Formats: sequence, C-alpha cells, structure tokens
Amino acid sequence: MDHVINGMKSHYEVLLDWFVEEHKSGKYKKLSDNPYYDEIKALIDSMNILRKYLGWETIKLKDEVKFYMEG
Repeated sequence: MDHVINGMKSHYEVLLDWFVEEHKSGKYKKLSDNPYYDEIKALIDSMNILRKYLGWETIKLKDEVKFYMEG
C-alpha cells in the first residue's frame, strides 16, 4: 500500500508548493479561500485513508502550511 502513497506523493508535493506560494500572497484569510484548497484537500483525504490503514500519522494541511511558511 505504501507504493500507492509514494505515487501520490509527487503530485502532493507539487500541489503543496502551489498552495503555499498562493497562500504567501496574503490574499486569503482562511486556507479554504485558497484556489488550490479543494484539490489539495481531496488528495490529503485520499492519502490519509491509506496512511491510517498502514498505521502511519496522518497529514494535516494546517501543519504542512505552517511548516513551509516558517521555513
């Protein structure tokens, strides 16, 4: 099952970069206002189902954005 997550990861990383860049523009108060929100949320939800099945920690968009905004 981890091979499926690995396949999704490359798409997730690109989309997360776009999401964070858009968020850095300061145009959006909430994460859900970002135009990439629905797409990245769907991908995270899909990956988290598999991550839970494997006993892995789930991904939280808020934490990911915070990490990339500080870094």
